[in-house]
Formats: sequence, C-alpha cells, structure tokens
Amino acid sequence: MIKNYFKTAWRILWRNKTYTFINVLGLALGICACVTIYLISSYELSFDTFHPDKDRIYRVMTTVHFAAGDQDVMSKVPYSSVAAARRELPGVEAISAVGMYYARISVPDGNKPVKKFDSSIDGAYYPGTIVAEPQYFKIFSYRWLAGNQETALNQPYKVVLTLSRAQKYFGNVNPGSLLGREIVYDDSLHVQISGIVEDWKKNTDFAFTEFISYNTVQNSFLKRAFADDWNHMSTQAFVKLAPGTSQDKVNAGFAAIVKAYAPKNPDVKLKLWLEAITKVHFDADVVENPIRTADLPIVYGMIGTAVFILLLALVNFINLATAQSIQRTREMGVRKIMGSSKAGIMLQFLVETFLVTFFALILALLLVNPVLAVFKAFIPQGVTFRLVETNALLFILCITLITCLFAGLYPASSLSAQAPALSLRGTSTPGDGQWWLRKGLIVFQFTLSLVFIVGSLVVHQQLSYTRGKAMGFNTDAIIILPTSRKAPAKQMNVLAQQLKQIPGVSMISSEQYTPMDGRDGNIPLKLNGINGTETRIPELSGDEHYLSLYGMKLLAGRNLLPADSLKEYVINETFLHLLGLHEPREAIGKMLLYQNKPYPIVGVVADFHEKSFHETIKPVCIVNIPKMQQDIAVKLAVSGKQAAALKVTLAQIERSWKAMYPGEVFDLRFFDESIALLYEKDYRTAKLINAATFIVIFISCIGLFGLTIFTTKRRTAEIGIRKVLGASVTNIMLMLSKDFVVLVLAALVVASPVAWYLMDRWLQNFAYRIAISWWMFALSGVVAIVIALLTISVQSIKAAMMNPVKSLRSE
Repeated sequence: MIKNYFKTAWRILWRNKTYTFINVLGLALGICACVTIYLISSYELSFDTFHPDKDRIYRVMTTVHFAAGDQDVMSKVPYSSVAAARRELPGVEAISAVGMYYARISVPDGNKPVKKFDSSIDGAYYPGTIVAEPQYFKIFSYRWLAGNQETALNQPYKVVLTLSRAQKYFGNVNPGSLLGREIVYDDSLHVQISGIVEDWKKNTDFAFTEFISYNTVQNSFLKRAFADDWNHMSTQAFVKLAPGTSQDKVNAGFAAIVKAYAPKNPDVKLKLWLEAITKVHFDADVVENPIRTADLPIVYGMIGTAVFILLLALVNFINLATAQSIQRTREMGVRKIMGSSKAGIMLQFLVETFLVTFFALILALLLVNPVLAVFKAFIPQGVTFRLVETNALLFILCITLITCLFAGLYPASSLSAQAPALSLRGTSTPGDGQWWLRKGLIVFQFTLSLVFIVGSLVVHQQLSYTRGKAMGFNTDAIIILPTSRKAPAKQMNVLAQQLKQIPGVSMISSEQYTPMDGRDGNIPLKLNGINGTETRIPELSGDEHYLSLYGMKLLAGRNLLPADSLKEYVINETFLHLLGLHEPREAIGKMLLYQNKPYPIVGVVADFHEKSFHETIKPVCIVNIPKMQQDIAVKLAVSGKQAAALKVTLAQIERSWKAMYPGEVFDLRFFDESIALLYEKDYRTAKLINAATFIVIFISCIGLFGLTIFTTKRRTAEIGIRKVLGASVTNIMLMLSKDFVVLVLAALVVASPVAWYLMDRWLQNFAYRIAISWWMFALSGVVAIVIALLTISVQSIKAAMMNPVKSLRSE
C-alpha cells in the first residue's frame, strides 16, 4: 500500500517538474541555511561546557575604577590576591594562579642538533606555555598518561606536557619514557618533564599545552614577569568553588581581601569578582584579552535568522502547493468518488511532501561544505560539517521532520476537504479568508526581505564610513616589525639604521605602540595646576620621527626631541579639553605630574582615533622613552613603485631582521591590516547579513512566483474577457502586477519601523556612526518592487498573451 503511495507521488512530482524543482530548491536553501547556522552557533556555544563541575569553575576578574569615572575590566589579577584567597576564602575548593609565557623553546636530544620551537598554538591568540600552581589540575580535569597529578607541579623546574606537544618535541614515544627529559625555555630556563596528559578534544579557550610549575617563578628570571605585588596585574586566576558555595559569597570575600590588603589609593579602586567559565568565550569587554571571543547577541541573531529562513521556505512551499492545487481538484474528486478517504488523500500529499523534503535535504547537505568554504574567512576555524556527528545528525532529522509536517499538513488538509461535486467541476473551494492568508504570507515574506535589505544597506554604509573617515593619521604603506623582547636594546637601534639604508624605505620610527594601541598602556597622571586628581591616560611612546611617520597634525608647539628617558609630553585635543583649556597654544608649557615629578607639555596634535569607531576618542599623551620602544615602524616609499619592487624591499627587510635576530620568528604586519582587524566582527556581520538577504529574497521570489501562478489561474476567464473587449498585453500585465506592487508597498510600511529599530540598536555600538536616512528605505522599496516585477513578469506575460478563446474555454 505504502509502495503505491510512493509510486504515485513520484509520477506526480515528475509530471510537474517545474513545481518540483522550485519546491526542492526553496526548501534546500532553507535547510542549508539552518544547518550552516546550527554548525556555527553550536560551535560558539560549546566552548568550555565539557568540564566536569563546570558550574563551579570560574575565572577571577579585576575591575579597576579610576577617579575620572572610567574603568578597565581585566582578566589578570595581582598574584597577592590569589595567595590571600587561598588562605582566607571559605568555600574555595581550589584556586590557581596562571601566567601566560611567550617563550622560545629548545629541546636537547643527546648528540643530535637541538630542536627549536615557539610556544604558539595554531588558531589561538595566546601561547601554549603557562606557569601554573599544582591546584590547576584540581580545577581542570585531564587524563594522565604519565606522572603523578598530586606532585607533578610541586617542585620548581618541572613541566607537564600534553601528548600532542610531547609528540611534537620527541615523536611517537612512550609517554612514561619522557619523564625526566629536559626542555629549555629562552636559552636559560632548564626544566624537567614531570607528567604527560591527554589533550582536550572539545572546544576550549584554554588549550594550553605546557604547564611549568609556579614555584619556578621564584627561582628564575620569571620573577620579574610575575611579581608578587598588588600593583602588578601579572597573572590570571581560576577558582573551583566547593559544592553549595555561591558566587556572590566569594565575591564578597574578595572585596574583604581587597579592603584588607590592597594599597590605599583614593584615585584607583580595585574590585575582584568571579566570571563563570562558560561565559568567558562571550566576554569581549576585557582589556588585553588573550582569547578569541564571540558576540552572543550575534549568535542569537543568527539562530533567529535561521528560524525565519526556514519559516519562509515553509511558507513558500505552502503557497506553491495551494497554487498547484487548482490543477488537482478534479484528481481529488475522482479519488473520492473511487473510495479514497480524507486520510488517504492527506497521506498521499504527505508522501509527496516527504519526497520533496528528502530531495531538498540531499541537495542542502551537498551545499553545506561549499557554503562553509565560501564564508571561510568569516567563520571560526573549528567549524566543520561531518554527518557522522550525533548532534548534527539529530538536528538534521528534527529539521526534516518539522519541514515535512508543517509544509505538508495545511495543503494536504485543504485538498482533502473539498467536496467531490465541486472537485469534479475543477473548482477549488478556498474562500476569501484563505486568499487573504496567502496575500498575508507574501507580505510577511517581503517584510522580512525588506528588513534584511535595509539592514544590509545600513551595515554597508557604516563600514564604508569607517573606511572613508579620516583617522587622524596615515595608514598606507606602513609596516610594523616587532623586535626580540630578550635582545639588548642596542640591537634594535642597529637594525633601525640598517633598514634606513634599504631602497624603498622612506622613514623609520621606534615605538611601543601604534597610534591605535595606546589605550592598553594607561599611566596615572596628575593634572598639575588644574586639580589634584590622578587620571589614567593612554600613553604612546615613540621616537622623534613618530609623529612625522604617521602624519599626525601638530596644532601647537613642537615635536618630541631625542631623549633617553621621560622628559616631555605631546597631548591630543581631547586631553587639552580635559585640562580645561580651549586653544592648543594655551597648553604649551603646562606641567603634568607623573610619580609626583613635573614634566612639560611641548606640543598638541589634532585628535586621532586611538581605537576603533566603536569607542569615543579619549585623552592621549605621547612620550619618547626609548626603553619602552620595542617595535619598529617602517614607512615604505610606494610612489611610482611596482608590486615586484615592493616585494624586493620586503624581502630585504626580512633578511636584515633575521640576521639581527637568528632563530626568532619574523612577524611583519601591515598597519592598515591591523586596523581592519578591529572591525572583523562587523565585516563578519555584514557578510552574514548579505548571505541571509540573498536567501530570504530568493525564497520570497519563489513564493511570489507561486502566488502569481495561483492568481493567473484564478483569473484566466477574466483575462480572456478583457482581451476580447480590447485590453492590450500591457493592460493585462499592469492589472496582474498592481496587486503585487501593493503587497510590496504594504510590506515596506510594516518593515520600515522594524528595520529602523533593529539597525538603530546595531549602530549604537559605534561612537561614530551614520544617520539612518529616508532614502535607505526608499531605495530598499524600489529594489523590492523591481525584484517582484521581474519575478512575476514571466507568468504575467504568458497569461496576457494567451489566446482569449483558450482562456474562455478554461472556464
């Protein structure tokens, strides 16, 4: 019996190839979009959710409140707070300090050449090497392959490796045979392997691969980097709470510790608090955050988009099915006369729906990997599609079942409910209510389409604004060369002189930060003569060529002079206003107090964006302190140069750098590319919105095409009479198109306030933004109308050109 249903369904689908193709394509796009978005969102939402007792694991955070009213949120804490919490905080089962260590690694291997490595991890912004206390392994669970968890990090000069790192260093050997082997960090820190653990296989923001015992810090040069000082934010800290202990209780305990032990400073206040380990991945508001974060509202927005896209695909299917039902009314009548029950007719249609959904599913699954490849640059690296994964398979099965039921039930019940007498006459029975329902669905589809069109346009305009607006400094043809942090400073000076001699190099400047990195280098200044309040001011350190290389505009005073230590300041306009001054020349000669010593302001530069357009311009000071400058900015001479000549210049720069720092990793970066990274999430949002816009419009057009067929079939006799009475093809096309244009205009009315509200909320993320203008809605409406007219034109022309005799005979 079931076999007959499938045979009949196949014949019907094959006989109506156009409808079948359109239905399959529409549903395939909807399912493909849902599966792709599921892969991305489930990946982002899975980070650090696999830990046993994850609900009791937290990262300790620090909020620094400044007297001026601003604040910094950091993932680092003073090590002194960790030691105090271990002694005094009840309800803490385990707490461990963790220090990230960017190191050069040497692995001796008997008489063989020493192997060289660095501590980087593929796809991560943080190093694989950390210094950690023994309790780290009581907070986070690992499977131990060699060594003793209880004692592995108790002694100084010990290190635990993950299996992948051990195999990278020593090859595929028995983990137990590696205990006692030596690893050397930065040429002088010799440690012994005390344990091997299995790598975590799940998604995590803490995929560390080497764990050096924290006791090593007190007995090595690392003591300078991880000082036991309340004023030194040097380590991260992780906490595992005892069962039944509340987060608020521990936060209150940290407040008591800060009050008891932190140095009293009326201008700076510390607050330590706990952040759940499962929320770390979505916390982007962290200064110097070492991990890649995701935007939770964007993830939820993607999930909502997937739901709407699938809903559109279902609406499209229903519209096409009801349009096609006109041609099947006699078939339904014959079936009923021959004894088919309502349930049998519904089952027949559900089988047809299942086949369409099945073919759509096959096509969708074939499209997923190509879609991921197209959007590779905007999708996290770890997102992959494998049908064998249980969660993905269950999701696909659920989507398929939902699609079959919701897409098939309404058309099936509508067809099976028709009276046999009317069906045999070829007359369908949908009333005005159903007709208006179909129109409402089209309005819904185009409302969503218009929201996406407006959204895509606003995002494009805002990103064009960020690219076109003056930054306040030059960005073109500037490369940044980090130097070795462990080499003597004089080597950087020698390298700078060598780079100046390279043809194609226009200018050189040593610096600590580029103009867009200074916010992370806040220093406490007292505004002498204005008020006695200490204020944290972002600081940039560059030599006497810094302002010229970046093309900063000097409004008053002079440039910085060559110096060997802090002697003077150049400030920006916003800092000038903070001082209560109005004219740049008024600031020249004024004194700023740093560590209670006065230093003069010698120059004022025009404001520049030291962060992305998401943030307002803040007060900035520029100094020349050579010991802080560890990068070299190189301005290339690009005027009249060919690409081949620039490649030669870059190759010469690389050779000079490697000759000065043999064994180091050469990491050149272009300044304008670094700026583009500040808008990486915005570009990803734009790409996803554009893709969603295309899918929504395409599916909406299919739905509109279905309604056009329904309308022309319904009005075939009317069209024939009008032609007999003298109506032209143009008149007929205008008659058929008018209703659809009205539907699109209705959709524009509905979509405009929704789109304005959503995009205004998105623009609030930018301190410097465009205004949403009326022309954006007008242009979106014109685009939607043109798309609608193009969609319905084929069927309208066909109906208008039909022989009126045939039209009247169909009645």
